[in-house]
Amino acid sequence: MKAIVNGKLVFPDKICEGAVLIENGKIVASGEDVKAPDGAEIIDAGGLYVGPGFIDQHLHGYSTVERIDVINDVRAVAEKHLLHGTTTLTPSAAFSATREEFYNVISGCNEAIREGNTNIIGIHFEGPYINPQFGANAHLAWEFSEKECDDIFKAAEGNVIHCTYAPEMPYAEKVEATLQKYGVIGDIGHTKADPDSFYRAVSKGAKIATHLFNAMGRHLGYPDGFYSDPQESVSDIAFSVPDMYYELISDSRAVHARLVSQRQAFKNAGEDHLILISDCTGRDAVLNPDDYPPEDRRSAKDLNFNLRGQLSGSRLTVSQAARNFKKAVGVDIRVLFKCSSTNSAKALGIDDKVGSIEVGRDANIVFVDEDFFVKEVIFQGEKLENIRP
Repeated sequence: MKAIVNGKLVFPDKICEGAVLIENGKIVASGEDVKAPDGAEIIDAGGLYVGPGFIDQHLHGYSTVERIDVINDVRAVAEKHLLHGTTTLTPSAAFSATREEFYNVISGCNEAIREGNTNIIGIHFEGPYINPQFGANAHLAWEFSEKECDDIFKAAEGNVIHCTYAPEMPYAEKVEATLQKYGVIGDIGHTKADPDSFYRAVSKGAKIATHLFNAMGRHLGYPDGFYSDPQESVSDIAFSVPDMYYELISDSRAVHARLVSQRQAFKNAGEDHLILISDCTGRDAVLNPDDYPPEDRRSAKDLNFNLRGQLSGSRLTVSQAARNFKKAVGVDIRVLFKCSSTNSAKALGIDDKVGSIEVGRDANIVFVDEDFFVKEVIFQGEKLENIRP
């Protein structure tokens, strides 16, 4: 048995001193009344905050140092993010991929899940059937085929957990039928859905709004490109739905979502329904931030722009996104853990396994300091080496 002591334990509803006991990769006790038993292996948290490992439910690669894409090596992407404290993730197979690339992501995730000892818990389909007007390279969205749609879900062997689609498209109800057939959660994104189509999607099981404020266009015929203002937009509709979950990308320049929009999102969604994602991409064919002056947003180290000059994901990790969100909104450590882990676990229906340090959960645990820099990562009960903040 292992015992984490001398830490500030972060639960969804409180922060307290105490201990966490780990056995066989599971949390068997945690809280302020828990003591390390005789003979336990002691892990001293050194006064740091002790909370659940992060969850990234929307990412395409790793870009912090090495540039790796889920298309080419999804296992390597997962391992790199793990060192930053992301102990659970659903890699994204995207609409912009070719058929071969899309299936590469599927097969790579399937293989990793079969082999085990991975932080990959399932797959996210970002499309491939979306509104071709919204998002970077959205023109590459696939033309809908009912058979092909069924084929990609079959190929995933039941590992798709959630799928992004645009409810206003003429084939959307067929997509919804497929999601229901395979037990997949619907994400509403890359869309200019009107209220009726949005609410219909929710009635068919959609529960996550993807790309809040970004790649979520206006539904009243305003010019394309006005994504940040929630007034009369899809984001505004999303806020009207009770118990909806909202993915948010919080970058250092507040480009994906302006500061005022992030604050409004937190006020509307509350601490129980906002989910921080990285949307990290790892392809080489992107603009180099070093080529631009500091005042140009393309110089930001945590943003990603494609060769068309379009904002195309990020170079974030979840821990970086959380630090940006802390600065933007002013939330505390407890809320940051909810937005970086707990809420995603609930949205994806995996909160019985991950998303908190409560009894029965996997022993996926991170230690962070006051500024939310990661100092230690424990994955499946084992401490990792070469941690990256």
